[in-house]
Amino acid sequence: MAITKKEIEHVARLARLDSSGGIFDSLSSDMQSIVAMVDKLQELDLSAISDTVDLTRVNALREDEVQESSPREKILKNAPSKESGGISVPKIVE
Repeated sequence: MAITKKEIEHVARLARLDSSGGIFDSLSSDMQSIVAMVDKLQELDLSAISDTVDLTRVNALREDEVQESSPREKILKNAPSKESGGISVPKIVE
């Protein structure tokens, strides 16, 4: 499939892009390369790959379990600044 400079200019006009830069000559060859790569992908044999979704799987994640968290003292030991039993961070919003 050939992509012409005229087609690229048309798409640029639709997208309201500036067409005064003269970039469309090289862009045409770049687009040709991209289309050639996509065409090459079309040659792949994907018959062994399923294209359906397994709707029987409701939740593939583990069950939620209540667990003990790390002790507050252990967490605060590594904090650079502490205040009122928590980690103090610099104010970033006025």
